[in-house]
Amino acid sequence: MSLKFRIPAGEKIIVNGAVITNTGTKAMHFSLENDASIMRERDIMLPDQVKTPLHNVYMQVQMMYIEPENHATHYKAFQEAAQFAFLSTDDIPQREMIFEVVGMVGEKNFYGALKVLQKHLED
Repeated sequence: MSLKFRIPAGEKIIVNGAVITNTGTKAMHFSLENDASIMRERDIMLPDQVKTPLHNVYMQVQMMYIEPENHATHYKAFQEAAQFAFLSTDDIPQREMIFEVVGMVGEKNFYGALKVLQKHLED
């Protein structure tokens, strides 16, 4: 089953680490026919947007997701970021969420981990 996307004019997406920009004046429609790592521009965190320990956790998960060839480097940075985020709070639900994210990363479910983090960052 394919995954269908609509990308507005001027928006960027990342597919398997490659940045694709819709340079047209109209929305672009496409479908992915196989497994791929994809992120929409609105879900991508840039380094200058990292303001909190949880933002850093998100950034490291994002990097493992879009740059699997550098997994070892990003995983080490993720471990450090997750530990720091955990120790930075006494909030039990936040600590439980960090444990959940660590488990998802251990299962290489980066997309799921990003979604969990997004929900928490929106609060």
